[in-house]
Amino acid sequence: MHSVLQDSDSLEFPEFPGGPVPLNSGLYIERPPLEPLAYAEVEKPGSLIRIKAAAAMGKSSLVHRILAHAASQGLATVHLDLEDADETVLTSFSPFVRWVCAVLTQQLQQDLKIDDYWDGEVGSKVSASLYLQGYLLPRLDQPVVLAISQIDRLFEHPQTAREFLSLLRSWYEKAKQVELWQKLRFVVSYSTESYVPLDINQSPFNIGLPLKLPPFTAEQVQELARRYEIDEVESAASQSFLSHLLTLTGGHPYLVSLGLYHWRQQTPEVLLQQAATESGIYSNHLRRLLDALQAEPNLEDAFKQVISVDAPVRLEPSFAHKLDGLGLVTFVGDRVTASCQLYRLYFQEKLSSYREMLLKLEHLNRSRHKLDALVSSLITPASDREAGSQRYVQLDELTQVATRQYFETYLQQEWKRALREQVPLSLVLLDIDYFKVYNESYGQSAGDLCLQKVAAVLRESAQRPADLVARYGGEEFVLLLPQTDRSGAVFVAETLRLQVSALGIACDYSMLDGLPSSVLTVSVGVATIIPDSSTQPSALIEAANRALYQSKRQGRNRVSALDL
Repeated sequence: MHSVLQDSDSLEFPEFPGGPVPLNSGLYIERPPLEPLAYAEVEKPGSLIRIKAAAAMGKSSLVHRILAHAASQGLATVHLDLEDADETVLTSFSPFVRWVCAVLTQQLQQDLKIDDYWDGEVGSKVSASLYLQGYLLPRLDQPVVLAISQIDRLFEHPQTAREFLSLLRSWYEKAKQVELWQKLRFVVSYSTESYVPLDINQSPFNIGLPLKLPPFTAEQVQELARRYEIDEVESAASQSFLSHLLTLTGGHPYLVSLGLYHWRQQTPEVLLQQAATESGIYSNHLRRLLDALQAEPNLEDAFKQVISVDAPVRLEPSFAHKLDGLGLVTFVGDRVTASCQLYRLYFQEKLSSYREMLLKLEHLNRSRHKLDALVSSLITPASDREAGSQRYVQLDELTQVATRQYFETYLQQEWKRALREQVPLSLVLLDIDYFKVYNESYGQSAGDLCLQKVAAVLRESAQRPADLVARYGGEEFVLLLPQTDRSGAVFVAETLRLQVSALGIACDYSMLDGLPSSVLTVSVGVATIIPDSSTQPSALIEAANRALYQSKRQGRNRVSALDL
């Protein structure tokens, strides 16, 4: 029979893994030297502790233990969990910092006097500092530890995040100059600090004691199994299961704990075989991650690159840090790899199925294009109909997008339509940066594959029936967007630029002076016009060319736009 120890008592059933491990639980596994370092730091005047880890890695459990240790040393403690904050509070800095001051005051059991110190003339930052310095801190007989959890939630509101994080940094800096501020000590926990760019002198993410929670080691997994009082934990069969569990989960504390919890109900063979399936014990956790990925298609595409190869890959930093925040990847230098075998197995199947669905949708979309063309041929004047009849046969053989010849014909057709209806017509002109150097460095076969990948990104962006992607030149592509204004076209262009970077096509040009070295990028020009009788389609192309030239002149890997 399996059982679990909690304090000195033997319980028949352990607590189900999830949420912070209770303070009195025997299932908390220390990860030296994190706890001793944190306990020593929180006792220092004006200290700040930063705890970084992905979800369910044990941040909250550690925060609770730091606060418990602080209380045992006679310090007052306040815990702000931003998951408790209303969305309306987070959307603007002034209501948010007032909320922080109010909760801090209430948890310290002091009278609320915020309005006496708040002055719109000096601003919310100064008002909050005056409130703490002039009222709250002088009333305290002992230092106070302010713990702020889930600080990532602020990143959904960049302006609030920038203002509050710089204020947090200023409070920490005040403790170096003013003794009163040394009463205030901080513990902040978060998954990633990379969503909101901050000046290095305003960021709280480069000060204080940084603690990054690592996964469990083999020894820690074995110790946790002992605390669950797994029968014959030292046996060969148990050791084999623990080894496989560590490989499967990468030592992720929650995933390990869930595996040990269910070991009592399932045989090791069934548990491991079903782990990466919808019937496995991790299904709820995996579906939440899948939902998070599919909510951001660019992020999903980035993770597809990670799990498609066994070696670490280089991603655009914003994607890499978001995936790290979700716990899906581990950094290896400046590259990332899947953080555990469980994620690789599950998402290879799920995202593959999703990719097949996209291909089916693309096929349906092409069919709809053909139907639209047929309908259009019945209502379009004969002069336009002759041009439109060639749409589905003039494809570039390599990239499977329209040829330049067809694009020019189709542009004439859409120009006339926009002229009749007086609606905007936008053109996106995209050029692969330093493609000739890429071809010379990696060979024509690699260059052809590169063109195909970029073309695929463009094809996926042409979602509406009237949108058209074409290969305009060797490494140039165009995207025609009927009934699209400037802002809409710029949004599409910027999305394309990011998606191409997210492909992670390695470009090591370090052997050539003056050229970048990282991943393949594109420069993009956008032009928009509402046609009139005095202009010709060539004006739209010339404007897009000028915008593209502007992007190149300003350093490449950017989008520029012009209106006619």
